[in-house]
Amino acid sequence: MDVNEALEAWQAQYSGQPPVGFMLRFTHEAVWTRIHYLHQGFEPRTVDDARRMAAHFDAICTALFSGATVLVTAIQFEPSVEESAALRAAGARPITPPSGWLESLEDYISDPGRAECAASTIAWRRGCLNDLWFAVARDRIERLAVFSPATGDAFCPYPGGADIFVWGSERRLQLGSRFEARQRMAPPIPLYPRRSGRAVADRG
Repeated sequence: MDVNEALEAWQAQYSGQPPVGFMLRFTHEAVWTRIHYLHQGFEPRTVDDARRMAAHFDAICTALFSGATVLVTAIQFEPSVEESAALRAAGARPITPPSGWLESLEDYISDPGRAECAASTIAWRRGCLNDLWFAVARDRIERLAVFSPATGDAFCPYPGGADIFVWGSERRLQLGSRFEARQRMAPPIPLYPRRSGRAVADRG
């Protein structure tokens, strides 16, 4: 599956919403789980914290995506100051975002015209995105998402944890139990205003 086909699958699964966890958790709350690792603050306090978080990200994605072809997308709000080497190493190349993606982010970023999107498709294997996970954990890359066209599942990490969208209530419960998801205990991160949207029903 190439990037264009995977993007079409994303658009169909998530109703044209951009792959940004803090937005999807409102429109797709029925399939959302949050796993939150930091008790205070948004960034890991040490490099070791970031490495541990990167290992958590990798374990969750391996549980979700093992053996699958996945779409990796990134929306960089400030490309000139964000990490890009790890994206290139993962095969991500600049793309023209689907219509509506950047427009829907206008309330959240100061200059949507500077935002850039990149994407790739990869066969998931353990450890394949470790450099990206580390960059996210250190808050050196903006919105990143991994999506399986086969299942519809999506993983959207942020410096303190991850918003995860799992289609199938039993699978979602198993994942939450395994990785100690705290869907309601964690504060919203980042603290952006809630946008109105139609909640989607879980199919599983």
